[in-house]
Amino acid sequence: MRFDSKSAPALAGLLTAALIALSGCGSDSGSSSEPETTPTATLDVVEQGFDSLDELSDYVAQSLDGVEVSLESETNPDFNHETEPERLHVHFASTEDEVKDLEATAFIVQATSRAGFDYDILVVTGVVSAGEWAYLYDRSTVEELAADGQIDVADIWDSAEQSFDTIHR
Repeated sequence: MRFDSKSAPALAGLLTAALIALSGCGSDSGSSSEPETTPTATLDVVEQGFDSLDELSDYVAQSLDGVEVSLESETNPDFNHETEPERLHVHFASTEDEVKDLEATAFIVQATSRAGFDYDILVVTGVVSAGEWAYLYDRSTVEELAADGQIDVADIWDSAEQSFDTIHR
């Protein structure tokens, strides 16, 4: 069989296209993957108030798995009431899904904005197999975020005073 030198580039192109199609590396291969999700735009602030830690814990546990809610003064025997700020800790089992964790953080912030008990700092922590991540909010920041009755979910982590997050970065 004899090949004309003018048809060699065309044949090479056809072979390359066939190999790409067979290997799944073509431009259509990304269309079968799941689309990236985006967080809910806003979250309405709950109307009810929470007069006790147990009420807040029960409310948050209805929507999140593995929830633990505590005040540092109740769990830390070395807590100094005169010099340390009261930290409200809310831990939950994270799925390491950034969008779900972002929405869960917003949910916790909106709920704690209606806490009728004293705390100075809210610490939201997601516990995952690779470790944990945490975002800290002053009580005044929590109240500002919930002031207009809705929380902008996409900006919730950026509003934190401090963060420790190696999971999502």
